[in-house]
Amino acid sequence: MPIAHTVRSALLGLSLVACNDLTPPTTSVSLRPAGAAWTETFDTLDTARWEPSSWGGFWQRPGLTGRFDPALVSVKGGHLLLTLTVQSCATGLCARAAEVQTHQTFGFGRYTYRFRAASTSAHPARSGKVLSGNISGAFSYVNDSATEIDLEIEGNRPRTLNTAVWRTVNSKTSGVLPTSVTFGQSFQTMTYEWRPDRVTYFLNGSKVWETTQDVPQDAAHIMLNVWPTNSAAWGGPATRGTVHMLVDSISFEPF
Repeated sequence: MPIAHTVRSALLGLSLVACNDLTPPTTSVSLRPAGAAWTETFDTLDTARWEPSSWGGFWQRPGLTGRFDPALVSVKGGHLLLTLTVQSCATGLCARAAEVQTHQTFGFGRYTYRFRAASTSAHPARSGKVLSGNISGAFSYVNDSATEIDLEIEGNRPRTLNTAVWRTVNSKTSGVLPTSVTFGQSFQTMTYEWRPDRVTYFLNGSKVWETTQDVPQDAAHIMLNVWPTNSAAWGGPATRGTVHMLVDSISFEPF
């Protein structure tokens, strides 16, 4: 069942509400031990685990409209391919974006994502051009940010890692972390360890940020997405064209 997902901007603090034609997940959100560790390598799109989103985009505003399109989610060559297209239309710019979410919720544990942020290349062995006007995200989320733990890369700041934890829509702690890597040019391994009293982030095995504030307590869905922006402050001004986020693997280890 699709998740009525409300995304928060780590820089602007905006509340961007999803369309009301969606229903919340029916799975329990009480934090409980997961059954076992697992790793997803995307040899196929396992529909027993993942569901592509198909709801109206939370980025809706004058001049930039659109929605998430399941047709832009695919698996090729052992990678999850999430595609974003932005085109001129009668209302300004129209976007089709891509997102997947787990059916199951997961609690305290180690979450590791290896992905390449959005670029013009859909091929894992060839780098493309990084464009302004998009966000590549990997995160845990449930019920209007009752839990939200974010890894986000901006198209206009491709060497910056944005981190954030939410315990409610009004309770957030975030970090903006300059790095030495360009996230849209090569695959990087990003991890967060979610414990009852803290969330700790790692980039390629090195600790880069930790917070003991606003630590969420509800089990959450794992989500991956690429979506458009048109703001100098968050993601950058929109760019017409097509970009692709590639996900190599995800692993979860319960604590």
